[in-house]
Amino acid sequence: MSEDNKNTQNKKNKNKKDKKEKKGLKIFLIVLLLIIVITLGATVGVVIAIAKEAPEIDPTNISDLLNQTSFILDQNGNIIEKIQTKEYRTIVSIEQMPEHLKDAFIAIEDERFYKHIGVDPKGIIKATIDNIKAGHIVRGASTITQQLAKNLYLTNEKKLDRKIKEAYLALQIEKVLTKDQILEAYLNRIFLGQGAYGVQEAAQTYFSKNVEDLTIAESAVLAGIIKSPSKYALYKTIPPEEFDAEKHIEVGQIDSLGEKYIAVFNEEAIKRQRIVLKKMLELGKITEEEYNEALNEDIRSKIKPGQKKIQGISSYFNDYIKVQVIEVLMEELGYSKEEAEEELYTGGLKIYSTMDVELQRQLEDVYNNFTEVLLGNPDNIKGPAFISWRLNSTQDIIDERNNVIFYKQEHLLDENFNLIIEKNTFELTNGQLILKNKKLTPYKNNIEIADYYHIDNRKNLVTHRVGTLVLPEKEFSINEEDKTIIISNKFLENNPDFYSISENGDLLINEKYFYRHKEGIAQPQSATVIMDYRTGEIKALVGGRNVEGLQVLNRATSAPRQPGSTIKPLSVYLPALDNGFTAASSIDDIPHYNDAGELWPNNWYSGYRGIHTLRKSVEQSVNVNSVKVLEEIGIQTSMEYLGRMGIINNNDPTKDNFITSAENSVNNDENLSALGLGGMSKGITPLEMTAAYGSIANSGTYIKPITFTKILDKNDNLLIDNTPEENTVVSPEVAYIMSDILRTTVTNGIAGRAQIPNMTTAGKTGTTQDKADAWFVGFTPYYVTGVWIGNDSPQIKLNQGSSIAAQLWKIIMTRVHDGLENKKFEQPANIVSLNVCSQSGKLPTELCKHDPRGSTVITEIFVQGTQPIEFCETHVELEIDTTTGKIANKYCPKEYISTRIFIKREPPYNPKDHNGIIPADYQYTAPTEICDVHDEKNAIEEFLENEEDEEDNEKDNEEEDKEGIEDIEDFPRKDDEKDNNKDIEKFPKKDNKKDDENINEDNNT
Repeated sequence: MSEDNKNTQNKKNKNKKDKKEKKGLKIFLIVLLLIIVITLGATVGVVIAIAKEAPEIDPTNISDLLNQTSFILDQNGNIIEKIQTKEYRTIVSIEQMPEHLKDAFIAIEDERFYKHIGVDPKGIIKATIDNIKAGHIVRGASTITQQLAKNLYLTNEKKLDRKIKEAYLALQIEKVLTKDQILEAYLNRIFLGQGAYGVQEAAQTYFSKNVEDLTIAESAVLAGIIKSPSKYALYKTIPPEEFDAEKHIEVGQIDSLGEKYIAVFNEEAIKRQRIVLKKMLELGKITEEEYNEALNEDIRSKIKPGQKKIQGISSYFNDYIKVQVIEVLMEELGYSKEEAEEELYTGGLKIYSTMDVELQRQLEDVYNNFTEVLLGNPDNIKGPAFISWRLNSTQDIIDERNNVIFYKQEHLLDENFNLIIEKNTFELTNGQLILKNKKLTPYKNNIEIADYYHIDNRKNLVTHRVGTLVLPEKEFSINEEDKTIIISNKFLENNPDFYSISENGDLLINEKYFYRHKEGIAQPQSATVIMDYRTGEIKALVGGRNVEGLQVLNRATSAPRQPGSTIKPLSVYLPALDNGFTAASSIDDIPHYNDAGELWPNNWYSGYRGIHTLRKSVEQSVNVNSVKVLEEIGIQTSMEYLGRMGIINNNDPTKDNFITSAENSVNNDENLSALGLGGMSKGITPLEMTAAYGSIANSGTYIKPITFTKILDKNDNLLIDNTPEENTVVSPEVAYIMSDILRTTVTNGIAGRAQIPNMTTAGKTGTTQDKADAWFVGFTPYYVTGVWIGNDSPQIKLNQGSSIAAQLWKIIMTRVHDGLENKKFEQPANIVSLNVCSQSGKLPTELCKHDPRGSTVITEIFVQGTQPIEFCETHVELEIDTTTGKIANKYCPKEYISTRIFIKREPPYNPKDHNGIIPADYQYTAPTEICDVHDEKNAIEEFLENEEDEEDNEKDNEEEDKEGIEDIEDFPRKDDEKDNNKDIEKFPKKDNKKDDENINEDNNT
């Protein structure tokens, strides 16, 4: 083929190939277009479908939606509280809001707010780019309108369809509302931390001022909180026990949902504020001068936490309902804490509580008349009621080291509540104020002020908490050598009202520069929980005495205290009954020693009483026996059962009050004192104690306490079905034995004051060292109830022990059981009753009936299979030489020998080994020594003496015979030898070898 023909053919082939490629590309483009159209159509279809699922809205009723709130209902569905609407969200008009406040929120949340139509595509692109550059989410793309739509109409679930619904609803809202109406609704609805919804409530929460009075700096702080209320709130709240004056800066006291917290300054809020201010400057919302002024404003010194008071039939009970609702929403629905709180306060929920309103009213009535119920007319009380205190010469309350715990009110504050600094404890030098006064405790970041007290007209001791001096950190310093406080002249110049000088020369610090609890807290305090142990439902609860003002610290749920002897049935005796002990097991109350070789523990009575059954050890609350049983079963066994009863949380130790060695290797509760006597590091709450005792009453099954049974959402759909957790602690049989022991602790033991008239009653008292806490926890066939009494400051003691708690328990439960039929605890089938010896816990012998104290045969109950099958060996019969009190030997004269019944201790007890300490029953203990006074030599000497006496007697008789021979001859003669032989034959011959064996056996005994 020629070259031309080849070129021509190549061109034809190339054209064919190009045509094929163009055709393939055309087909590909057509297919791609079809895919895009189909995908777009599908996407549009999905979006339309999702949008159709969005709730129908009427944007004109937004003000009504802002007031939509949740309800708590009683067990019958009657409303008992409309949750916190007025206290936590106050609606204000946009005209009341300063411009710089609105500008701050728009600048940081939605800078194009006045330009977009509800959705901001430009903002979405910009946010996407910023997030890609940062590698994580640094800004959101939701507009203010979208955020409002979500808050009003949608949930917090993080799903794509929610975002689509959110955008759709935002477009709908923008059609009918002006931008100012949207902004007003948004600023009244947003959550700003610490339970504050809306800018007005936030202004009160953080600064105790109205929204119109907020400065640029304060407004920027609030706007900064939106991104993360938990991270950027102006202060954080921590429990008092976690407060560290070296690390934290206290700015006030907070009572939230029945729990007391210390409010501490949050530096993160200021860092976020600076970002907001910079953005405001960039957008031209503030000038350079305003920017610098706001940066230099000392926000910390302006923080003044507002106090939130919650109304309702029982803030204590309802507060705990709210706590549990928040926890369940977080655990079961995956909400964050902020989202759960938002749902609770604004979600329109219907929460069905377990409260029995009638029982709650009865309980509150007792607490409203606390002093009168327990002591009668307060006028007859010298006062303060129930308190045992120590006062110094100036009537300040002092501790055992003579340190002031509470100052008398007039010693700390003047009539205008200014702080008194005595004239010899301060000086003004070079414009600086130098303070050195015991009422002030300086730390690196703040200065604490002492607390004070007064006695009210009902003879209650009322204590008042005082916070720290509100001073900028840079405006004071501490001299480390003598701990003097030096306040700068700059601060004094800028705050001329900080102090004044009284007529007598004292320095008076203005009361506006520190926080004080005005109403005070009545002491002693108390808490009670009433629970249906079969369901776990709390029926009534009071967390404190409301004497002057509202006290919202819930001591029933949030204030653990040392349980004292009420811990013994839980940590010692119930585990013991499940691990080889019986109610009849014998335990010897004799001296016991700690690791240092010191006598420990002491009993509540003086000395030691000797052998007890386990039942009697509980009835008499014998400390020694509790420790000895705990030693035998082991610390780990005790902890295992406390875990079953909800006192130890093995899955999350941060959620319990028990301190394990893993949490603190030095100071923890894994010891005999904590578990055997109740001397725990933090303690246990009344609710925890009540629920744990409920597991005994409920046939050995623990049920976690609940305050509500179900939650419906705003559309009455079931949101939560609250079925309580439960687990087996012990068998019903073991639980019944423990219940019966606690019953006789009331009928026969030291808890007699708790006995409810005509009602089966079981329970245990508890008093901590020096009467800082008094307890009674017990149950009936109907309810389990725990009562605690004590002062918030354990350094102030009660003037009575657990008897006062038992008395209060009886008063409460008598009212609760009014009209209820008396019943016995339900006894399982395989419980057997048996006669045993109280000294050995075994089957009795004839000797047990003849104990010198009376018969020791008692009737006891046992789980089938655990009853004793051996006979008592504790009672023994011995021949005793009455002149020595020792075991008689063969040489002891018969006239000195007495057969007696004793108890034989195992191991033997020797007072010489215990510094001469003698238990009360020691006189009945079998001697272990053989008489060493009468032996062979003494017997011979005595025999010879007796022979001489007989010879003398014979001589005397002979003389008498001679004198009276004539009389004798009047009678027939007697064959003396024959008669004597007959008399001797009446007695068996003596086996000396056998006697020796008996003496050796007795000696071994």
